[in-house]
Amino acid sequence: MTYSEAIEQVMLHNGYFAPLKLIYREIWNYKDKTKIVGKTPDMTIQERVQRDSRFTRIGLGVYALTEYLDRLPKLETPKTKKAINERKHAAIQGMLLEIGNHQKDISDTYTNDKKWIFENKTLGSLATLQKVPLFTFEHIIKDSVSFADVIWFNERQFPQVIFEVEHSTDFRDAFIKFMELQDFQTRFYCVSDNNRREKFERERGKSAFSPIYDRVDFLTYEQVQNDYESAIKKKFIKY
Repeated sequence: MTYSEAIEQVMLHNGYFAPLKLIYREIWNYKDKTKIVGKTPDMTIQERVQRDSRFTRIGLGVYALTEYLDRLPKLETPKTKKAINERKHAAIQGMLLEIGNHQKDISDTYTNDKKWIFENKTLGSLATLQKVPLFTFEHIIKDSVSFADVIWFNERQFPQVIFEVEHSTDFRDAFIKFMELQDFQTRFYCVSDNNRREKFERERGKSAFSPIYDRVDFLTYEQVQNDYESAIKKKFIKY
């Protein structure tokens, strides 16, 4: 297969689109890597998705099959407060997944909310992992970590950053999840409206969460949105 043909196959099996990070890995399921002469296949892949009319950019380092753009998932107009909140939640998660996929020191991304949609892209297909790697005791992953909103993993498959989007809760559940990983060098973020920062600080200040006090930070929806737009403009974002 040519590069473009192999890229097409990756996208077809991922819901008609794929982030570059997933293409870099999955393309070798369709193309023989042993016959590659050049030393920079990732650069070749980038060149193909950017210049071949068969592909259209639909996000931060995310490309789709031009022929199948009409098959991407569509969002209905939200009719309830719950639906509006879920759309906001999904949008923030989608941005964080795309930013994570764009980070050089991040190997993989994961989300629990695979069926939610961000700008015609299912979150499960934006993430490069469908399940959490077995980096610690299985019960911790099964009962806690696998329910995280967004996780960025390093190349050793350890969680480097975890994000919890908290629209209306008191942040306690997020902190309980974070505490499960207090023995790892993981950074934690709660993402919410700026007017909920005080509630976040009260929860962070509780003695039960003192082991991770200096490793948990607060991000506003606006900060994530601005960081996403900056990344699209090719400005480096670091969490």
